[in-house]
Amino acid sequence: MGMLRAGLCPGLTQDMIQLLRSRGIKTVVDLVSADLEEVAQKCGLSYKAGALQRIQVVHAFDIFQMLDVLQDLRGAAAQQVSDSSGTVKVVFVDSVTAVVSPLLGGQQREGLALMMQLAQELKTLARDLGVAVVVTNHMIRDRDSGKLKPALGRSWSFVPSTRIVVAFSEGAGAPCSQRTVCLTKSPRLPTGFQETVDIGTWGTPEPNPVLQEDQIGPCC
Repeated sequence: MGMLRAGLCPGLTQDMIQLLRSRGIKTVVDLVSADLEEVAQKCGLSYKAGALQRIQVVHAFDIFQMLDVLQDLRGAAAQQVSDSSGTVKVVFVDSVTAVVSPLLGGQQREGLALMMQLAQELKTLARDLGVAVVVTNHMIRDRDSGKLKPALGRSWSFVPSTRIVVAFSEGAGAPCSQRTVCLTKSPRLPTGFQETVDIGTWGTPEPNPVLQEDQIGPCC
């Protein structure tokens, strides 16, 4: 469930986010489910409500529906590029695990092929149309070591160009809204370091002496 943040779409500033939160609109789903005309009047958003209407949510409950949605999106985005009527900037898939994991394991031999077909479709969107693609993947514990690992395993680990692990912050006094964000794969930046963020405000919290020692240094 994507939280609203500044820059998510044109005109969505931090001030606007605070106004929306005062009306109980905190996530992308809350936003697209609301009556935007009514929200605009109550929050004084005026013309900026048009920018919010550019956020589209599509429900896909299996991998075949998701492939259809992505292929339709690719065709629509290509048409937008050709007629200069506006372009798709970012695609969120939340979550890829939900549609892929039922196909893996057991006698379902087509699962891996379908997963890689989905990966190729996402890469095509990013490469050919210059679209940012953000995918969420669950974490599970390894049966032998007990360590956390991505739910879709080693095959999927080669798909994303950049990987960020988001986990609950641990330690005495850590607020429930704090998360530890760790960069574990990147083609441009050094990996292995982490930062703590507050998903309630999408900012870096003030240093807490109790937690500071836990937050410094490389992540696993």
